[in-house]
Amino acid sequence: MTLLRSTSRDESNVEAEDVIACVIDNTPINIDAKTITPFKCVISSAGTLQQDNQTAVIAIYGCWLPDHRLREYRYIMDQLFYYVYHTLDKLVTNDYILIYFHGATPKHRTPDLKFLRKCYQMINFRLRKNLRSVYVVHPTRWLRTVIALSRPFFSNKFYHKINYIYTIAELERQFPNNQLSIPVAIEQQ
Repeated sequence: MTLLRSTSRDESNVEAEDVIACVIDNTPINIDAKTITPFKCVISSAGTLQQDNQTAVIAIYGCWLPDHRLREYRYIMDQLFYYVYHTLDKLVTNDYILIYFHGATPKHRTPDLKFLRKCYQMINFRLRKNLRSVYVVHPTRWLRTVIALSRPFFSNKFYHKINYIYTIAELERQFPNNQLSIPVAIEQQ
C-alpha cells in the first residue's frame, strides 16, 4: 500500500488530502485516507489456516462499520469498500477465508442490500475464485434474510460458500489456534 502525503497546496488552491493510490479492475483509484482512518479496523488479517499454512484468514468486523445516519455515509462506504478491496488484493495471493463478525453490530451500522450487491459485483474474478469460504459469525435473522434475498445476485458457487457460525465456541472449533482478534463486545454475545 502506498500512502502519498502532500503538504503543499496545488495551483487551484485546494488543499491536497492524504490518499491511498491503488488500481481496482484496471482503474486507478485514490482512496481518501482521512475519511477511512476511523474505520480501518473494519478489516484485519488473522494469519493463515493451521492445516495448510497457505490459506489466508481475513476478518471483517461489522461493529466498526460507519453509522448510516452520517451525512456522507455513501461516500465513506465507497471509500471503505475500495480500502477493503485494496487490502484484500494485497493480502490474498492464494485461497482465503473471509470471517464476517456481525455480533454487536447495531442496526445503524449494518450495510444495506444495495451496497452488498455492488460490492459483490465489483470484486474481480481472482478474488472470487480464491475465496474458499465465508463465515458469518452471530448472524441475526435480519442478516440471514438479506443474504437469502441476495441469492439471485450471487453465483451459486458463491452462495454455497456462505456458512453461519452462531457462537464463539463454534468459531474456535472451526479455527483452532488462530490469531483472530475478537472485540470484547462480540465475545460477550
